[in-house]
Amino acid sequence: MPSEHIRKIIRDHGDMSSKKFRHDKRVYLGALKYVPHAVFKLLENMPMPWEEERQVKVLYHVTGAISFVNEIPLVIEPLYIAQWSATWIMMRREKRDRKHFKRMRFPPFDDEEPPLDYADNILDIEPPEAVRMELDAEDDERVIDWFYDHRALQYEQGRVNGPSYKSWALDVPTMANLYRLAEQLQGDLLDPNASYLFDKRSFFTAKALNVAIPGGPKFEPLYREMDVDEEDWNEFNDVNKIIIRQPIRTEYKVAFPFMYNSRPRGVAMAPYHHPANYYIKPEDPSLPAYHFDASINPIMRVDGAQDLGCVEGDGDDYEDWEENEKLTLPASGEPILASHPVMDENTGHGIALYFAPAPFNLRVGRTKRATDIPLVQKWFMERCSRDSPVKVRVSYQKLLKMWVLNKLHGKKEKSLNKKYLFRSLKATKFFQSTDLDWVEVGLQVCRQGYNMLNLLINRKNLDYLHLDYNFNLKPTKTLTTKERKKSRFGNAFHLTREILRLTKLIVDAHVQYRLGHIDGFQLADGLQYAFAHVGQLTGMYRYKYKLMRQIRQCKDLKHLIYARFNTGPVGKGPGVGFWAPSWRVWLFFLRGITPLLERWLGNLLARQFEGRHSKSFASTVTKQRVESHFDLELRASVMHDILDMMPEGVKANKSRTILQHLSEAWRCFKANIPWRVPGMPAAIENMILRYVKSKADWWTNIAHYNRERIKRGATVDKTVAKKVRSCEERSDELRMR
Repeated sequence: MPSEHIRKIIRDHGDMSSKKFRHDKRVYLGALKYVPHAVFKLLENMPMPWEEERQVKVLYHVTGAISFVNEIPLVIEPLYIAQWSATWIMMRREKRDRKHFKRMRFPPFDDEEPPLDYADNILDIEPPEAVRMELDAEDDERVIDWFYDHRALQYEQGRVNGPSYKSWALDVPTMANLYRLAEQLQGDLLDPNASYLFDKRSFFTAKALNVAIPGGPKFEPLYREMDVDEEDWNEFNDVNKIIIRQPIRTEYKVAFPFMYNSRPRGVAMAPYHHPANYYIKPEDPSLPAYHFDASINPIMRVDGAQDLGCVEGDGDDYEDWEENEKLTLPASGEPILASHPVMDENTGHGIALYFAPAPFNLRVGRTKRATDIPLVQKWFMERCSRDSPVKVRVSYQKLLKMWVLNKLHGKKEKSLNKKYLFRSLKATKFFQSTDLDWVEVGLQVCRQGYNMLNLLINRKNLDYLHLDYNFNLKPTKTLTTKERKKSRFGNAFHLTREILRLTKLIVDAHVQYRLGHIDGFQLADGLQYAFAHVGQLTGMYRYKYKLMRQIRQCKDLKHLIYARFNTGPVGKGPGVGFWAPSWRVWLFFLRGITPLLERWLGNLLARQFEGRHSKSFASTVTKQRVESHFDLELRASVMHDILDMMPEGVKANKSRTILQHLSEAWRCFKANIPWRVPGMPAAIENMILRYVKSKADWWTNIAHYNRERIKRGATVDKTVAKKVRSCEERSDELRMR
């Protein structure tokens, strides 16, 4: 379908209070269940800093109730890392050169400012320049034509499998070019021996032994009954046998767990050492592939005639040798492969890629979701410098601890029958597809979420609650206790509202960028700030407190990134627009909370549409409930009499009216006002009077009982005493009649 179709639907449904949309209200409310999924797919397909705009495939309901981004953000992993590395360089340059970097304000739009209409405000405006590095025509000739393309090389046969974008194959010069561009995000260590006692297996062992490797994280004990002070005496700790008493170093316990621990359980043996790595990364790219590096000591020439002072008998093996005159080398003889060059233009690249970390040591691979590619994992897996601030070192350890626990508790994927929601929806007549700008879809999702929450509030007749356009729920007056109780929503409603609030902040930041109010660097900085400060900008943690884990993780990532970004000529302050690591944290949270929220919202909507299902067994009538139960039973008996008395056709209409007369008669009795309705049938009037008489007897009996209690000096509530007084007055008047 053309994009104008959904635009017109969304524009017409701007105000859902109109009567012509009364049939769509149920559809909108029913779609609330899938709002978390729509938000997840929207944020997953966010434009990257090097993209001015992004066109995405959209699946939308024909009433405009909900819109889904129907796309998976697959990327070529080495290219994606190189793109973010180039962005890192450009952001550092910009922050260094710009004297006063002004951060965008949050929220970008006022609370009472409705979402902008895309067609009127953004469609015809040229977006500002994105954050892109100017590539060199010679050095980067292999990638310059497609480096910043969305789904790059999609139609290049031999490099990508095709439009499905499942696998890639790149040659050595291209991979070398990408590796050079991605150097900023690579770790500093190439030799695996440098991470001795600081690798995955060592951390598993440290956790099992309940010790902390220096500079590494400290875990909860795996076996809690272990206590060194309460161990039994044995051959190794007997006070009479050990002479040298010094504590065993933690490194010894981890490196040799079976030797230095009394009871090693659950340990993982790490390799003692890897083969020595003799590769030295060249600092000057113009140097040949094979050269003597400056770090190697110069090799001095040794005169063969000089007495080298050999050990006695060292040359005895060669004294008996005789020259073989038959074996002679012809004058035209050459060494093997002498006609081939020692190196070519790709030799240095090949050696560098051979020692490069994954994925740059591959020439073929499968594309991945952008969210599944860690950009800064290598940083916290290296030892943190002792000169770093305490908060940075703590963040290193916390991130490393999270990574180790994920590796330890990770389970193998089970083969499941995948269910594709979007395919099922697309097969129905109620959903259509189109291509839209990401910002337009974001504005649609925000408007749809706002309409759904407003409809739910209006359905409960909560006129004293106001939901503003930034998804803040505010009372319009000071609420009474009854109104406060009535206006309570569950955690599902409020968590959805706060997730929509975060989405609105992200979408509005992009809207400000597209309007030209901020540039690409300010947009990236604002997004990084938003993802790193979700706890300040929203109240999501109030309704799902375990979300504090994500908030703390984003804070640790911020410390990790700032420690690397703000070095050298780049000072402190705003301007760090490296938002991908924090973005991944919140996407993983949304991916996990979406099924839960769908179930909770489904239950919420079922209660709204069908009402609460009463329990199959009767509740026990306690002393507290006796009064209310008598009243309810009396009312039910009257209702039963009405239904028996009325003919078939009039039951539904008249029973409610009679109950209203019944309530009015009781109020008149309590207020000492005569009750008479002209034209009422005598049978119904007698039935109502009988009801009032029964209830009055019950009411006065309770009053007499309480009066006796007051006489005896029993403690009686103030409200009960007031009721007794009024009951006595009414009963006296009833007797006089």
